[in-house]
Amino acid sequence: MAIEKNAKEAVEAEFADELKNGTLVFRTIDISEPKNEAIAEKYEVTWSSLFISKWKAGKETYENLTEYAFAKALSAPDTFKANVTQKIRQLLK
Repeated sequence: MAIEKNAKEAVEAEFADELKNGTLVFRTIDISEPKNEAIAEKYEVTWSSLFISKWKAGKETYENLTEYAFAKALSAPDTFKANVTQKIRQLLK
């Protein structure tokens, strides 16, 4: 829960304009729902995860931040938020 909460807070605080204009999308996906089975398989996830993806010209690049998120989201939320923000800024370039 801390991962989703802190990631969402960081995105909403730092990227309000990008969220509004559609440049950035924040999605929470329940992988236990059958309709999300394909996405769970694509990213090879079986539990809570955090991915930051970039789509450009129909190609996706992404970074799996799950391990980092579990290590920092609860114990160091400000550091976690700053690093998530930094990763998103890098991908928006």
